[in-house]
Amino acid sequence: MLNLQKRINGVDEDRNYKKMHTQIRDKLLAQEVKDLEMNLRNQNVCRIRFPMSPALHEIELSITPTEGLYKGGTFRFHITVPIEYNAVPPQVKCLTRIWHPNINEDGAICLSLLRENSVDDFGWRPTRNLLEVVHGLQSLFGDLMDFDDALNMEAARQYSTKRSEYDNKVREYLQRYAK
Repeated sequence: MLNLQKRINGVDEDRNYKKMHTQIRDKLLAQEVKDLEMNLRNQNVCRIRFPMSPALHEIELSITPTEGLYKGGTFRFHITVPIEYNAVPPQVKCLTRIWHPNINEDGAICLSLLRENSVDDFGWRPTRNLLEVVHGLQSLFGDLMDFDDALNMEAARQYSTKRSEYDNKVREYLQRYAK
């Protein structure tokens, strides 16, 4: 019997499953990475690189916002695409320490797009792709900040009640960590 949760956690009792799904994922990724590189080519906000080249399932993304409160900082993310992709979303972690309501200081990210079971209609679906993930992460630095579903409650509370302190803390984190 299939147990997807076991396989997501790395337990593979059927080696053919892993081999077959790795091949499927890698074919999907080959096309998605071409599209991603083409879409990001003529802009300077998002950059991708593959630290384990030629493996496409480990991606480093850097986002350098050109406007707003986070302007001037460079924020690094690590994206891991599991073998069950596109049935399950990629796993994303922020590697740059940041003061943000939707990213905690451990790098966990609260973004509907990255959830399999989202309460809204914006969660992960097999029709989604890496370009949407990149755009979703990029919009966390602009119009997509969500204070109702915050992961860093202290940052969300500070934004709502002491906005100047929030702005100062964001600038402090930019100077210390986002270079």
